[in-house]
Amino acid sequence: MRQAWPDGHPALGSLAGLRERLDDARLQVAVLGQFKRGKSTFINALLGAEFLPAAVVPATAIPTFIGWAPTPRISVSYQDPRPAEDIRLEDPASIRERLRQFVTEEGNPLNFRRIARVDLFVPADILHDGIVLIDTPGIGSTLHHNTDAALRVLPECDAALFVVSADPPITEAELAYLSKVQQHVVRLYFVLNKVDYLSEPEQVDALAFLQTTLHDTGQVHSGQQIFLLSARQALNARAGQDEATLETSGLKRIEHDVLQVLAREKVIALQASICAKATNLVGQALLDLGLQRRALELPLEDLEQRSQALEKALRETERERQVARDLLDGDRRRAVEELESQAEQLRHDGRDHFSGVVRGVIESNGAVLDRASVQQALNAAIPAFFAARLTEVASDFRQLVEAMLARHQVRADALVGSVRQTAAALFDVPLQAVETTEPFRLGPEPYWVTQQWRDAVMPSPDTLVTWLLPSALRQKALRRQLEAEIGALVQHNVENLRWATLRGVNETFRRFSAQLDARLAEVLRVTQGVITRAVERRQSQSGLTVAELQHVHAFAETLAGLRAALAEPMET
Repeated sequence: MRQAWPDGHPALGSLAGLRERLDDARLQVAVLGQFKRGKSTFINALLGAEFLPAAVVPATAIPTFIGWAPTPRISVSYQDPRPAEDIRLEDPASIRERLRQFVTEEGNPLNFRRIARVDLFVPADILHDGIVLIDTPGIGSTLHHNTDAALRVLPECDAALFVVSADPPITEAELAYLSKVQQHVVRLYFVLNKVDYLSEPEQVDALAFLQTTLHDTGQVHSGQQIFLLSARQALNARAGQDEATLETSGLKRIEHDVLQVLAREKVIALQASICAKATNLVGQALLDLGLQRRALELPLEDLEQRSQALEKALRETERERQVARDLLDGDRRRAVEELESQAEQLRHDGRDHFSGVVRGVIESNGAVLDRASVQQALNAAIPAFFAARLTEVASDFRQLVEAMLARHQVRADALVGSVRQTAAALFDVPLQAVETTEPFRLGPEPYWVTQQWRDAVMPSPDTLVTWLLPSALRQKALRRQLEAEIGALVQHNVENLRWATLRGVNETFRRFSAQLDARLAEVLRVTQGVITRAVERRQSQSGLTVAELQHVHAFAETLAGLRAALAEPMET
């Protein structure tokens, strides 16, 4: 098709790119829940072998993204400039042991290896149609950073399987986590695992309790389906190729009713989106083809006059383009000002919160400042406070920046549309399509803070002068030292968040501006290029070959047929 276009057109390459997007469709499904609910065992059962490590203590500390590949491999991405590490292993046991070094609390405590992401690729049938499973850290353990990592992965999920079990029933921490999950995923399914430990009457009671709790707390609507599962039984059945046990384990039903349905629905939605984009591209190509045909048909003098009028109009577009850049930069500065305001408020809130923690410990110790008790209380309070505020600030800025960029995208669409409308009017060509674009997306986590929170308060050692003071004065001196250290700690953590968010804001606006510039430059280049080439050709030769004009007409008919085909309802 590219050769058939008389002068070449970027729409043809874009159509090929849309086809690649359709072929590479991915559905990211997270497996979520509290630690020790059997999430990793569940995923291993879906994969058909024990690729993921599991343990009696909280195991998964880093999210693992699991996709299809013909041969197994592990890809490890780091938070620092180190290049990604690609590891090729064959058997599940070797893969599991290598993963243990990267993604478990045992092999990578507090993420001291500075790992940003781990991808596992295996030739599992369940992944072949574009499903990517995400093994997430369990929430609710004593390891606060695991809960934080589980929260941060939510924006990357298209759907989620929330795993609970009857030992114990759903907890308050899980219900709180669910409220955050609901904000990010379109489809949420519940899996009641470890039912093999229960008798049939106990399974009925556990299912009824879970349904009632979820409904009464507003987490689900009435009639929400909950899938019963024995992940361990399913894994053993897969290993032994025991189809009967696999059926009774509940795994086959989850594969069929959830994962396969989700993959099919996503393909249909993606097909509709791709079809709309392709229709738009064909419309643009038809407009440009119409411009080319008119440029070949018009008398040369008339063509030159219209070409000059187009150039004048496009120069005005360039001025409007600079105004759009200035307005965009103004919104970027406003976003940065809002960030500074939030950072200052966070410093104030942090100092008040941790001072309150210290006061509470002192009061509980009979008005005596016990350094060890204060240290223990702060070590527990600091990660929880900053993890929650990180999620809050990231969410606020996502909404703020997306709202700002949406306004600029409307302005850019109008500017691009005006170029085409002007050209169509000047050359008496029907306007085949008005170009629209999808909303600009910030990405899964635009302000990802990779630094570990500083979570230890270490007051200065007592000096001889301090020890010589009376008890009451010594206590006051120690409090002043502690308040100063709290202030420094809050400043350190807030600055981490502020700086990471500032970089994210600046990069997002830069990327958005570059995309809009490239889009407008392309439409200017193509529209003006069609006319310029036609004028040059007409000026350099005395006549117009009939074959050339027939070629243009024939290609226009081909594109019109393609547009008609795209307008037909798709088969599902």
